[in-house]
Amino acid sequence: MALAAAAPDSSGRHNHLRELGLPTLFGAIVLLGSATLLLFANVSALRGNLRSIEHSQHVLLRLADLEAAMLSNEMTVRGYALTGDPRFIRYQKTELAKCEAARAELLRLSADEPQRAAEYQSVMQDVALNIATFAKLSGDGPDKAQIVARAIVDPATRAAMRKPRQGLIDLRTQEVHDLGERQRLMADQITRAFLLAAGIILVAFVLGGIGVWAARLQSPFGRPAGAKAPYRDR
Repeated sequence: MALAAAAPDSSGRHNHLRELGLPTLFGAIVLLGSATLLLFANVSALRGNLRSIEHSQHVLLRLADLEAAMLSNEMTVRGYALTGDPRFIRYQKTELAKCEAARAELLRLSADEPQRAAEYQSVMQDVALNIATFAKLSGDGPDKAQIVARAIVDPATRAAMRKPRQGLIDLRTQEVHDLGERQRLMADQITRAFLLAAGIILVAFVLGGIGVWAARLQSPFGRPAGAKAPYRDR
């Protein structure tokens, strides 16, 4: 009697498991789809961060170009003041062109950083004043080398040399900081995306396994307990 009473309970439990089979498989498929969408969303976010990192690297390169061109410009003028050799004037024209190109590129790039646009504008104005000062100094001709030499040691001229240099140093320091923050943010995004996607996929596979096991209870290979065996098994 006890065995006969237990059979319906066992059969009922198997019926419940069979009913859970398809919903569980469907849930696993939904989780896998969610993991895929999550990965696509994170890839899009990572692309945005990569563009920001590339922007910072481009800015740093242009800042280095501008600093180098400004220094070369000043050195050519000093060389002219010391020697009076007109070849330094030709060298200076090349450096002035490099200064203007780097300055224009930095102004264009600053449009992507509105929070610093005013600071970039201020520093680039100081750079323009520096360029104009040295262009004027060398514009008096090779017979004015002594005038150029005296002007270079003038306090006002030296202040015009120091101010844009310091401004460029400050911009570079801030940009290096931003680059580090963007790289850290990207690394955090990659870690979070990997852990979350791995967790979802793991849960999906577990649910899928449970769903397959429950669904097999309906097949001839998974006959519910208490069900009548085929005639040949009797």
